[in-house]
Amino acid sequence: MVLPFQCLVARSGPTATSHEWTLFGASSSKLVVQSSNGDRSIWPEQDDRVRQEDETQEPPGKRIKLSVSKDTEKKPNFLSLVLSNDGQYLVGVTGEDKCIRVFQIDSQNRLQQLSERCMLRRPCSITLSSDDSTILCADKFGDVYALPLLPSPDEERPETPVIQEPVETKEDTFAPAATVLTVHSGRNRKTLEEQLKQKAKGPAKPREIIKFKHDLLLGHVSMLTDIVFAKTDSRTYIITADRDEHIRISRGPPQAHIIEGFCFGHEAFVNRLCLTQSGSLVSGGGDDHLFVWDWKNYQLIEKLPIRDVVLDHINSRAELGSAAADKDNFKIAVTGIWNVPSSSSKNDEILVACEGIPALFHFNIGSAATTDTAIPLNGNALDVAFVQTSQKSCTVFVAIDHVHKPGSTVLVRDDQNAPRLQCFSNTDGRWQEDVTTEEAVGWFGSQGQEDSRAGPELIDEKALRDMLYNVENLRKRPGAED
Repeated sequence: MVLPFQCLVARSGPTATSHEWTLFGASSSKLVVQSSNGDRSIWPEQDDRVRQEDETQEPPGKRIKLSVSKDTEKKPNFLSLVLSNDGQYLVGVTGEDKCIRVFQIDSQNRLQQLSERCMLRRPCSITLSSDDSTILCADKFGDVYALPLLPSPDEERPETPVIQEPVETKEDTFAPAATVLTVHSGRNRKTLEEQLKQKAKGPAKPREIIKFKHDLLLGHVSMLTDIVFAKTDSRTYIITADRDEHIRISRGPPQAHIIEGFCFGHEAFVNRLCLTQSGSLVSGGGDDHLFVWDWKNYQLIEKLPIRDVVLDHINSRAELGSAAADKDNFKIAVTGIWNVPSSSSKNDEILVACEGIPALFHFNIGSAATTDTAIPLNGNALDVAFVQTSQKSCTVFVAIDHVHKPGSTVLVRDDQNAPRLQCFSNTDGRWQEDVTTEEAVGWFGSQGQEDSRAGPELIDEKALRDMLYNVENLRKRPGAED
């Protein structure tokens, strides 16, 4: 079966009026590319042997049953895609092998992998510096590393961790002189038990060492969730968010160890950060509101009631009524915040997606009038990519979960022929579905229209659910702080 796109990025033409675009989507372990001029490609391309095996398989029935593929179990899934500012390189992170992959985009919009660097700990978010020279990688252990986008040719180092055998020390050969027959007090008995347990573990495990260039910039004491690189007044900053409600403002390299300040106010995990065109910072996660910050002065400017807007939208759609049956305990988890690149309004505009909600939510920041609107979708929103078509209009591509029922992260659709992509145009502040653009990306977004070279994708139902919906898992259970 064709799986949903969990990641999506787009590249506009050389000018805002050229109407040219290239769309990149990650579907499990594959990258699919399509451009407005008709160029299409899939990475990786499979060999003839696999292609012949796929052609011999029977066509699926009307209802596709999710199953397990041995090949899919070994393939890492993409967690994030980032496009360089000049549009020449695509950086992707895969979770299972903890790898950062860099691709070059050729003149036919095909992807050529340049490097594959596996980190010791699983990356959770990446971004690029303003000059595209450095990759900033945040991992789930709270550290941020800097890696060159293009490794130097002089560095003849392996790009996978190297196993180093541990050196035997006196502690490894230590054996307690006491025994259970010679120890009588309770405290000494517990100490002896701990010594025996340590001895039973044996020698230390081999330690992995990364040989490629990577510099540790800063660290949190909690799991990092998002990272943003900002440049203002010729100074650079690294803004990081973590699971413990923190938003930290640090200086950019080479002084990233210096903490400028914090933006405090969240009471639940912070999952997404977004810099607007005016320079404000918008943050969201497990709270009932989005927070708008003057991050340079660490002050809260505005709160946007995302939970109330989501609840009102669910109540307005009869088919989603069961999703918010318990209104008092209804919670939202923000999965994405995106700045609208062009706008007819003088204020900043953002689009917001929440986990398991089939809609995008539009907010006009700083406006006294109520301009919060919802864009209904045919399935749960997974990711968003923008293409600027003029100075005051743009097109947004929305990745849709066509496997699960709208408003649910568990129930599977009876009919899975729905497209996995929807397009909307923003003209004069109004969002309308763009049928013309949807037809142009029919090969990219429609079920069953994918290139036969890619072969079918099979995945376990739970594995698919874990890949698409994992933000709510960041929420701490009651009593976790204690």
